[in-house]
Amino acid sequence: MFLLIDADGRFPLGDDGEPKFFHTPPATTDITSHVHVSPNVTAARVHGVDAADLAGPAGATGDARTHASHPLAARAVGLVNARERTRFDPADGSAVLWGEGGIVARGATGRPIFPRLDPCVIGLVEDPAGERILLVENSRRPGYLTLVAGYVDVGETLEAAFAREVWEETGRRVSDVRYVRSQPWPLSGALMLGMAARTADTDAQAPTDGELTRTVWASRDELDSLTLAAEGTIARALIDYWADIPNTPTPEGAHPWR
Repeated sequence: MFLLIDADGRFPLGDDGEPKFFHTPPATTDITSHVHVSPNVTAARVHGVDAADLAGPAGATGDARTHASHPLAARAVGLVNARERTRFDPADGSAVLWGEGGIVARGATGRPIFPRLDPCVIGLVEDPAGERILLVENSRRPGYLTLVAGYVDVGETLEAAFAREVWEETGRRVSDVRYVRSQPWPLSGALMLGMAARTADTDAQAPTDGELTRTVWASRDELDSLTLAAEGTIARALIDYWADIPNTPTPEGAHPWR
């Protein structure tokens, strides 16, 4: 069976919203990359046809953003992307040959080269009472509110990376930083690591790096009136999870979801 990914990174969906599989690719398509993502499924990059046309009358499609948490779809897009991005051994510049499973490539020396995964932290910042969270609009992705995010630097822990990103982007200091959950993000080859923290800084305490166009403090009651990150993203999952937990601090001041 084939999961066909078009040149724009989209794949067709069936009536049930699941990725649609084909016994053979249409004769009009040109396959440039393919990877065996499971014993029965081969992911293939196809040209000459759009995913919407492959989907049939409904024309429903998915991509690495809408199906980031779908194990097979995320693996398919991630491995096909890795095969296309890594064509030469970074150590000696020799051309690499990928195995059928897309997990290991080897150049002239035979040294194994694996698909690159870049750790990225993203998370909630609460006020001390746990009544509001800090939402942000990124200048590169305007139009909706999401959470502070950024890549982990060399030598950093996840906790230190998130504290740094919040400080750089919003000018706020955080404490009680902890890991919550994760999500693959094959769109960019990242692994999103969901975090949570608190801040006593209602306003920015230092100049920011200019990555954000605005920051908003939002209560649970205000979330429905805001345009938030898309369903299926870890940002939205973290926001929704926080919104569903009653704001009932324990005697120690910790919140149930934390």
